Formats: sequence, C-alpha cells, structure tokens
Amino acid sequence: MTELLALLGLFLLAAGYWQIRRQSEFARRWLEHYCRRQQFQLLSVYRYRYTWKRGRLLAQFKFEFSHDGLQRDEGSLWLGGLKVLDVSLPVLREPPSPML
Repeated sequence: MTELLALLGLFLLAAGYWQIRRQSEFARRWLEHYCRRQQFQLLSVYRYRYTWKRGRLLAQFKFEFSHDGLQRDEGSLWLGGLKVLDVSLPVLREPPSPML
C-alpha cells in the first residue's frame, strides 16, 4: 500500500512539473509571436508568481522587451492554464530628440 501511494505521489509530482514546463514554453512562444506583431524585441521571459483567483490557479510571467533597440521595458502576462488572460505593457517612452 505504501509503495502504491509513493508511486502515486511521484506520478503527481511529475505531472505537475510537466504542466509547469508546458505552460512556460507556451508563454515564451506566445510572447515571441506577440512581440513580433508589435515590432518589439523580446529579451527575456520568466515566471513571476502564482495566485488563486476565482477558484483557479493563475500564473504571472514577466517579460523584458525593447521597442527601439536601446531601452528596456518590462511587461506582464497572466495565464490560466494555457489560456492568455491579460497582457499589460508600460507606457512606452520615446528617446529624447536632440535639440536643434
């Protein structure tokens, strides 16, 4: 009986890890496509946190991008499973123009 519980626990741990990796890969692919459409350069993506909302587990990813090749900005992506719930970007700054 204890062997069966240990195997079940190991299986659940492996399934949870697989789901986390799957979600991370989905977020990266989705953000690459999103940044390409917006003409941004995607620099990095990382999982920031998990939170419970309305009875389900949501994952927040932070990503860094550049819209002009010089400045770095950080956005946020919320996922519920493999569904994109929200993308938020900061107000993009324009580089200062030289004084004439």
